[in-house]
Amino acid sequence: MILMGFESCDFCLWSKKGVSQLKAIPEYTVNKQSEEYQTTSWNVLETSISNLIKHVDSDAKAYAIKKKIVRLNMWRGKGILCKNIMEAQLNSTRDTRIYALFISLIYDEVPSVGELLLARCLCQFCDANKKKEKCKYLASVLFISYLINYDVVAPIVAIRLLQFLVKQPNQDSIDAYFVILNTCGHKVMEHCSADLNEILDTIQEKSLYNIRFFRKITHMMHVLIKTVSLKNGKPPAVSRVPLNISFKQSLIPDQYLDSYFYDPDYEACEKMHSLFREQILGTDIKHEYVLMYDYNTYGAGKKSQTKLMVKRTGNPKIDKKSKFLKNVVKVLMASTSFKYEKCASQLMKIKLQPGQEKDICCVFLELCCENDDYTENLGHITQIFCQLNRLLIEQFEKLFVDTYAIVNSLDKIKLQNVAKYFAQLLYTDTISWTVLSTIHLNEKQTTASTGNFVKHLFYELVKHIGEHNMNYYVTDPSLKDAFEGIFGNNQNHSSFSVNLFSTIGLDGLIHTFQESLIF
Repeated sequence: MILMGFESCDFCLWSKKGVSQLKAIPEYTVNKQSEEYQTTSWNVLETSISNLIKHVDSDAKAYAIKKKIVRLNMWRGKGILCKNIMEAQLNSTRDTRIYALFISLIYDEVPSVGELLLARCLCQFCDANKKKEKCKYLASVLFISYLINYDVVAPIVAIRLLQFLVKQPNQDSIDAYFVILNTCGHKVMEHCSADLNEILDTIQEKSLYNIRFFRKITHMMHVLIKTVSLKNGKPPAVSRVPLNISFKQSLIPDQYLDSYFYDPDYEACEKMHSLFREQILGTDIKHEYVLMYDYNTYGAGKKSQTKLMVKRTGNPKIDKKSKFLKNVVKVLMASTSFKYEKCASQLMKIKLQPGQEKDICCVFLELCCENDDYTENLGHITQIFCQLNRLLIEQFEKLFVDTYAIVNSLDKIKLQNVAKYFAQLLYTDTISWTVLSTIHLNEKQTTASTGNFVKHLFYELVKHIGEHNMNYYVTDPSLKDAFEGIFGNNQNHSSFSVNLFSTIGLDGLIHTFQESLIF
């Protein structure tokens, strides 16, 4: 009798867990206005949404699960959906594009889900900014950027975020700035190019702006403007009216929707939902759903695919993808007319699996050592590849440390090429200058090879950015630890460094660094 009462609500299939929960309710609770009925219905809805979200890990599953989840009562469950999707995105930011696609599909049927998610992302961003929680800070920006790509959010929201970020010249805001431009820059440039240029002009006019952060932003802009039109270029298949929320208006995250609450109009809302299902979604049985999705059994019939994990130690054989990359980079390096657009379009064809980043970085180093003369195209290609895949940056920074440890094994030509290569990655801000902390110049730790490497490295840095700009890095308080081992903080170390740098006419950098320590 109880099951018949629920069957009248269009629930066509049940899992064992859902049935056991319902059998525990007294027969009189078939009354949908009762507390017991609504509590159980809420628990079933919450678990169903939560278990479905766990399987959104590909484009195909996003489309399949969307058809199932919209048949649940999203007016009542949109808080649960937004909570679970934001938690999943925070735990796996590399799948953000898939989650944004999933939300865009739901947004076509239930626009209020998109509105709630955007409000919560902006609230999370503001809260993380106050608490200095960088992971949530960048995750929120990344999610909003991908929602802009799928026309769920208007590009003007990205402009408002950028206007907020440029008022805070710190590393976190620089990273967030990059995330926005790198993810949805083509949308912003297409719809709000005048606003974007105005932001750059504002940065340049502010005399109080830290010169180093200004250089990073402008350099980033010039690179991205040339590559961004090639990224995320596929327009959404469905024409949507994007959301536009101003920072000035109060954001309402509606957190109460995440928990159960008694609804005196529950039965009327259920009838409205049933009407929505019949008229908008149809009644095709192949899209019907099991009310209680079981995480352990859903999709159990499908064979799991093991992702290829590449572990590179020393110099093993290069796998097929590495060989393909090597051939692509060789062609690009040999090109007499190097173009960012051509380079980026070729590199975007290379899809890395988790764990392959280190192996790919080693390919670049091998190419650097193969030629007698160093070509700056290799550095440009590396820079663009890092722009397209941020995970590579950390691996190139580790590669600098590992390479410096074995620099004694390199011959003269390879040593010069490697020094020029890493110098280019540094002066283009492709990798962080903090990697220089691995260098310690003194009589015990410095050999002829390491000394020559440092001289070539700094000679190239000054050659390309000038000694005046080099002084900005040397006197930067955040890079004190990076230069301390090179320029020294006591008389013994400094005298050794003076002798080494005087051979290339750069001993003035040492005095500049030591003078900055006084303050």
